[in-house]
Amino acid sequence: MRKFVLAVAGMFAVCAAWGQEGSRFHVSTALGTGVSLSEPASVPVVWRVTGSYAVSPRFSVGIGSGVSVYEKALVPLFAEAGMLLTRPRRVTPYVGFAGGYAFAPSREAKGGAMLSSAVGVRCTLRGRGALFFEAGCEWQRLERLREYEGRYLSAAFAEKLRHTTLLLKIGFLL
Repeated sequence: MRKFVLAVAGMFAVCAAWGQEGSRFHVSTALGTGVSLSEPASVPVVWRVTGSYAVSPRFSVGIGSGVSVYEKALVPLFAEAGMLLTRPRRVTPYVGFAGGYAFAPSREAKGGAMLSSAVGVRCTLRGRGALFFEAGCEWQRLERLREYEGRYLSAAFAEKLRHTTLLLKIGFLL
């Protein structure tokens, strides 16, 4: 009886493995830097991790988080949508959009809304993964506490900032 159950389980496993397609779930990570287009200007550094689901062979949606460093560190949480511009090939161009909110871990800053758009190229590797390169624009709102200490006066006020950044990112898709 034991051999029969193992044989039937083996046949089901072979049939199931034969009919499997590639996974529709993907995980990606990206690291980037850019040029600030707003004042006060600082060189931003971003790191993103995204989990996405391929709705169709060309369109995917996902959620992600990461770290953005402008003057202060921010932790963004965002939703993302991406679309391949051609059929998937070894080198495939794509566009992507993301929107969400960034939280500030420090008490001297308060996060805000985040929007991002990008265009890029995805290069499939021999294994399952792919490298991608993208260029885009990111808009980030941020409120930070500023303090002024003068000889006769000391004051603290909240400064509302809107960062506009041209970003270049490189990443890995699995």
